[in-house]
Order: sequence, then structure tokens, then C-alpha cells
Amino acid sequence: MANADLDQLEKEQQLKAGMYFTMKQISREVQEEMEVSISPQVLATLSESLAQQVQCYAVDLENFAKHAKRTNISVEDVRLLGRRNPGLLQHLNSLIEEQAAQKETTKKPRAKSKAASKCQGGND
Repeated sequence: MANADLDQLEKEQQLKAGMYFTMKQISREVQEEMEVSISPQVLATLSESLAQQVQCYAVDLENFAKHAKRTNISVEDVRLLGRRNPGLLQHLNSLIEEQAAQKETTKKPRAKSKAASKCQGGND
């Protein structure tokens, strides 16, 4: 096995471990709130299902960008990904709107350059 293949496998394992850890934290909260227990097998199955779904999402996003003849994935690709899940789409749209609003508030007005003020008849 090539070194690059090992690196890729290692990254995938780290991602899966991170997903499992996050799922475990969420399951603890759910167990406390709902007073139920979640077996390690259920947690492992959910974690593996999540990993597979994320891989499918990655492929879909890449394909959406390729179809549009782009090399970068855009916000519209992410919206397209959520089209079959109304709850997810609504959440994505609210996040996108939130980011757009945040971007607007952090934008600073540009100071006019000397060249621009001369074009407008300013005296410098």
C-alpha cells in the first residue's frame, strides 16, 4: 500500500473517530433528557451510517460543482444538496442568511482614493 493511501486511510479513520466521539456526546445528552439508554452497538451503527452519508454528500457536492463546470463547491451546491430534506434545507438557508447578514455588518465603507476624488472634481 502506498504512503498516500495510508495517509488517506488514516484521515478517514480520524474523521470517523471524531464523528463517533461527537455522536457519543450527543447520545449522553439524549440519554439524560429522555431517561433512556443507548447501547454501544446502536451508537456504532449510527456513527457508521453518518460516515457513509457524509461520503455520499461529498460526492454529490463534487458532482454538482462539476456539472456547473466549476472546480469549487458553492453555497448553491449546498442548497441543492438539501433539496430533498425540507428541515435541512430550512436550516441551511437560515445559516446562509445569517452569514450574509454577518458579512454585511463587518463590511467597512471604502475610503475614496485620490484618483476617485479627482475624477469627481475634488480639490486635493
